[in-house]
Amino acid sequence: MSLEARVKNIESKQDALEHAFRENNKIFEATHGVVSLILNEQRAMQKEQEGMKKELKGMKNEQQAMRNEISANQRETCKRFDKIEETLIQIVNHLAK
Repeated sequence: MSLEARVKNIESKQDALEHAFRENNKIFEATHGVVSLILNEQRAMQKEQEGMKKELKGMKNEQQAMRNEISANQRETCKRFDKIEETLIQIVNHLAK
């Protein structure tokens, strides 16, 4: 093989390697872009979930406060009922005398 043919062969191999390198870079950049988009979506979703968790926690606290208030009202109602019952018993006993 002549020197000129060898040089052309080496140059063609070099061109093929450079082309492959450029293609690999394109693939890498595209993959990087896709991964970045996915990560950004995950971050946004996590922020949204954290906001929802805080909102749910607030709702849970409100519900607990309402339950406590209802329980207090029920206790108060029971006390009133007991007082009314006691008063009625006294009235009946007084009338029975």
